[in-house]
Amino acid sequence: MIDTISALIDLCVIMFDLMVFTRMITLKKDTSIVKIIMYSGCALIVAAYFIAAYVIHVPSSIASAFCMSIPSLLFFFILSQYKDARFFLTFCFVDSVTLILAFLARYITISTGALGNVITLFLLIGLLVFIFIIGHTYFSQYRRLLEYVETGWRAMMVSTVLIYFALVFLAIYPEPLVNRVEYMPVYLVFSVVVLSCYVVFITSVVKTSKIYEQSKQLQQEWKWHKIAYVDGLTGCANRMAYIEKINELERNSLTDHLICILVFDIDNFKKVNDRKGHMAGDILLQQVADILMNTFQSETISVYRIGGDEFVVIASDLSEKEINSKLQEAENAVSILQEDIPVTLSSGYAYVNPENNNAMETAFEQADNMMYTYKRQKKISCPGNENSSNYPDEKDKG
Repeated sequence: MIDTISALIDLCVIMFDLMVFTRMITLKKDTSIVKIIMYSGCALIVAAYFIAAYVIHVPSSIASAFCMSIPSLLFFFILSQYKDARFFLTFCFVDSVTLILAFLARYITISTGALGNVITLFLLIGLLVFIFIIGHTYFSQYRRLLEYVETGWRAMMVSTVLIYFALVFLAIYPEPLVNRVEYMPVYLVFSVVVLSCYVVFITSVVKTSKIYEQSKQLQQEWKWHKIAYVDGLTGCANRMAYIEKINELERNSLTDHLICILVFDIDNFKKVNDRKGHMAGDILLQQVADILMNTFQSETISVYRIGGDEFVVIASDLSEKEINSKLQEAENAVSILQEDIPVTLSSGYAYVNPENNNAMETAFEQADNMMYTYKRQKKISCPGNENSSNYPDEKDKG
């Protein structure tokens, strides 16, 4: 009777090991055929152990190593999607917990006799039922954790492997622990320390996974933000972002900073499009945007493409001397972009007066008027550079 219960206890321990691992592993191919192969392999491993331990009477420690641990390691490695530190960490973790569980079962049976055997058997059966019913959610969470490649798996694997071999070594050297009953309390303390280490490992991985998911969420939010507020061609902020910035400044007090709005328009942009094609025009827009972003590079300055070849810069706390210097720098850089078609940059600026109604819009209109005045002056001084217009007050499209 005792031998039968001992065999059932061994069966429960082995089923615990295999059941947990089948739930924690991520299969390379999650199909019905692969699952049948996996469960069939588990049945063969159980059969091999029982034949070795209870028919051939091989010592349980040797039977466990050569009929359980090594075959299951190779078998699950073949089936696993991850053949790296994540697999070996999972394997050593599960096998270590199984070793501790087997030790506790054996310790209880030795300490309490026949009644302890029965109690241990029912406890193990209850544990298996608990894992089967309740554990699904937790195992799914662990499999999701395995998706995070760069989360310190290698370092944790090394620690887990060392712990695993330490457990095995203490259990069999210099002879099996069942023959050294006086050392069982020491092994029990060591087992508690091991379990506490695993709790720390898992807690660390869970925290890392939360950081990873938050990072993914931020990346997704940035992706949508980029679609909504970044110009896809030039990489600078778009008209929607410009409107948001205007609304933000109007909501806040405009008297806190000296705000200047600068407006830009590319001269002869239409000629580039007509003669060289729209791809050349797109390249020109990208080049001009890069020049503006490099020239007006500051945390207090934002560059926007509000449509066509029109750009706007919103700057804070820049003196008029600084603005004129940057305008000249940008115009000089744009003037050398095209050799066959003279391309220049027209610009205008105006400071926001907080006392004006619609102060931001008024400043934009003033800057826009200044820019077109400058553009008309260039047409008069160099009439061959632009398509002449009979309507100097009409907004130039080229």
